[in-house]
Amino acid sequence: MKRSDVLLYFIQRYHSHYGKLYGRKKLQKLLFLVEHLDPNTGRIVPSRGITGYRFKIWLYGPFSEEVYQDLEELVDKGLVVEKVMGSDAYVRVNELDVPLPLYEDDGYPKVIYIYYPRRLFFSSGKVRLPPQLKEKIDLIIKEYGGLTPTQLEKKVLKMLNLTPQKKLKYMGTSIDEYLRKERMI
Repeated sequence: MKRSDVLLYFIQRYHSHYGKLYGRKKLQKLLFLVEHLDPNTGRIVPSRGITGYRFKIWLYGPFSEEVYQDLEELVDKGLVVEKVMGSDAYVRVNELDVPLPLYEDDGYPKVIYIYYPRRLFFSSGKVRLPPQLKEKIDLIIKEYGGLTPTQLEKKVLKMLNLTPQKKLKYMGTSIDEYLRKERMI
């Protein structure tokens, strides 16, 4: 199983539930939850390697460089469409077109990355993901996929008990090491 297969499946499943995925931050946090959330307890746990992505503490919380690498690969192969919209653009939020500067995120005008699959259905003949991974992806998307990027960021930071001071202290540290040092495991 390749990481990029997990990402492609994730983007396709997200699209089938909510349509286009707005924001890299949102994608990062949702994939983090797939990798680190124990759905039975609602607690963040050490990586089990189910997605292949390794997350570290970064500016907006958990971040994996590999997600961006795999996104670029999927876009280059034409499997995922990436659109970049500037601050003069409109985004679709709850069935309304909203100017991007007013998009409810962290309040700063910016660009936003939008992702969706080029094809709507995942070809089961090409990629075989473990059934428990597919179930967890669906669970995370249903439970957390409707949150805005900033709502999701705040929720994940709270789950990690990651304050701004701790973010600075642990910047670049793996999530697993953070959990050990903070005695969360």
